[in-house]
Amino acid sequence: MKNETALITGSTNGIGKKTAELFLREGCKVMICSRKEEHVKNTLAEFKEKYGDSVVGMKCDVSDPIAVKSVVDETIKNFGSVRILVANAGINLEYGPFEHIPLEKVNADAKTVIETNLIGVINSISAVLHHMIKQEYGRIITLGGGGADRPIEHMTLYSASKGGVLAFSKCLAEEMSKKDSDIKINIFFPGMIDTNLTTSAQVMEAWKDRETFEREFALIQKYVMTDIEESCKNVISYALPSCKDNGKTFRGFSIMKLIKGFKKIRKELKDME
Repeated sequence: MKNETALITGSTNGIGKKTAELFLREGCKVMICSRKEEHVKNTLAEFKEKYGDSVVGMKCDVSDPIAVKSVVDETIKNFGSVRILVANAGINLEYGPFEHIPLEKVNADAKTVIETNLIGVINSISAVLHHMIKQEYGRIITLGGGGADRPIEHMTLYSASKGGVLAFSKCLAEEMSKKDSDIKINIFFPGMIDTNLTTSAQVMEAWKDRETFEREFALIQKYVMTDIEESCKNVISYALPSCKDNGKTFRGFSIMKLIKGFKKIRKELKDME
């Protein structure tokens, strides 16, 4: 990836940070960003020790189109282009049945999640797309998530936002396929990975007490979780010029491991009763 330049949103922890590390390791120049200045400074200092001027960073809230434009402009200023966008930034506020979110809270929660997970992706792609069209080249990777392509319990607002990302990405990929320029958009489903996204979501107390959830979550970590590097390394082939796929979903996890893992979890929980 020596001639590649990338912007990776939400890249100071979790999947975004690991993807940035893998790109840098392959010789790519990378702009990292996140909402918190302190996180950007800390991650930038960590990466610069190994990768020097190949990495830059700045604060950016992807729900703010002005902030997104600024980070794209700064990437081009430093590296001369944006050839790759990984629109990774995402949040999840709560875990549990939708019925337990009070009416007076649900609108604010939905707005926060959708503004980051869906509007943030739309802003990020909008900000880089005219540059990619001008250079007649681009690789865009968006992130799907649990519930985006099939029903999943207890993550309704998050799933709704990721379903929007999936639909938007596929529709835009279809539009780009009609152009002469080599711009590809594909959707990454990383799987269940132990990151801030999974640990920061609040468990709904009216549904399940913390002790019960932590016992169940420990089993998920044991049987279902995917190694973060094993998952994220799958992004690289979709970020390269050799990628011919467009509008495709690709996984960083094994479905068979997921199915077998949840069978083991159900058995252990039953034995605990």
